[in-house]
Amino acid sequence: MTDFPIGGDAAAETGKLSDEEIEQLVADHQLWLSSEGSEGERFDRPGANLIYGAFLLADLRRAILRDACLINANLRETDLSDADLTGANLEGASMVNVNLTGATLDRANLAKSVAPGIHLEAADLTNARLNSSNLLSAVVVNCELRGADFSDANIAGGSIRESCLDGSNMSDAKLMLTNLTGTTFIGADFNRAIVFGTIFDQADLRDADLRSAQGLTPEQLDAAYGNSGTLLPESLGSYKMKAKPT
Repeated sequence: MTDFPIGGDAAAETGKLSDEEIEQLVADHQLWLSSEGSEGERFDRPGANLIYGAFLLADLRRAILRDACLINANLRETDLSDADLTGANLEGASMVNVNLTGATLDRANLAKSVAPGIHLEAADLTNARLNSSNLLSAVVVNCELRGADFSDANIAGGSIRESCLDGSNMSDAKLMLTNLTGTTFIGADFNRAIVFGTIFDQADLRDADLRSAQGLTPEQLDAAYGNSGTLLPESLGSYKMKAKPT
């Protein structure tokens, strides 16, 4: 992941692509997509400094943005399906209703991003950072999120279904009314997470730490799987979780 200084430091914009350059790259990419590669040019800018870039409603399917700096970029309503954002820095980016179906975001930084309604399906976010992000009503389906950091993220009213979040950090996350059906959280940390009304149907909580999860009830756990390594709040007493069928 490329680190760029921010916070008023002039060095943050060193080598930054201008709005005009970005507009032309997006137009060329659109032509490349519509002509199936016979015209235009693919948006292929690994490591580019696109800080504060304007991409509102852009069609960036299959773009290559590995290790790019997209800090505070405006990606609202952008289609980034099948894009390569490995190691990209999207901290603080506006990502409302962004489509990331099939995208690669391994080790990407989405911390503090504003991304309500974001759509992630069959995407790879292994070891990605999503801490303190706004993911209200996010839709996450069949994604690889092993080792991802969701600490202090707000995912209320969203869904993370049939995905892998083994070893993830869910501490302090807001998960009210979030649908976690069929997702694995083996070894995940849920300390201080708010789980009022969270749906854990067929969720795998083996070795997960839920000791200080707020709002957890036996009824929620009845629909989930666990083992002797699943750590539960003291208020649940001697509650025993059911084993996952082999």
